[in-house]
Amino acid sequence: MAWAAILWFEERMSVVVYLMRHGIAEEPSRGVSDADRALTDDGVRKTTRVAEGLRALGVVPDAILSSPLRRADETARIAGGILAPDCEITFTPLLAGDTPPEAIAKGLRPPRAARQVMVVGHQPGLGELASYLMTGAADVSPLPFKKAGVAAIEVDALPPHSAGLLHWFLSPGHLRAIADSHK
Repeated sequence: MAWAAILWFEERMSVVVYLMRHGIAEEPSRGVSDADRALTDDGVRKTTRVAEGLRALGVVPDAILSSPLRRADETARIAGGILAPDCEITFTPLLAGDTPPEAIAKGLRPPRAARQVMVVGHQPGLGELASYLMTGAADVSPLPFKKAGVAAIEVDALPPHSAGLLHWFLSPGHLRAIADSHK
C-alpha cells in the first residue's frame, strides 16, 4: 500500500517537457534583424501540420514558454492555437540563444501545477537543453532538432533534480505523417 502511494506521488510530480524548434523561417538578410525573421508561408503550413500531429499524439500543454524571437513566437502561437487555445504563452529571453542550458533549466518557471510544458526555441541551444535534461550535461547527447522538430522528455521537476527520460524525438516529417494518418 505504501509503495502505491509513493508511486502515485512521484508520477503526479513529474513534468513532460516538449522541446520544439521553431519552424522554417526567412533567410537572414540585410535590413532585417535576426530577431525579426518571420516564418515563411511554407514554415507556417508545415508547422501547422506538425502541431496537428502533436494533437493526434495527445499533446496538450498546460504551459507554453517561448523565445521572444519572431520565428519562435509565431511557432508557439501556431502550436498553442491547435493544442491548447486557452493556454497563455510566456516569452523568456532565456530561450533566445546563448544562454547555457543549465541556466535555462533553472530559469524556466511554468505554473506550479503544470505537468505538460512546451518550450519553443532555437538550435543549438534546444539540443543542448535536451541533453542537459536527460543527462545533467549539455554536451553528452545534444539532440539535432530539425525545424519544427519536437522531443518529449519527462523530468522530475523544473528545474530537474535528476536525469530525465526521453519518451520520443520526432522529426517534422514524422509528425506531419502522424497528422495525415489521423485525418
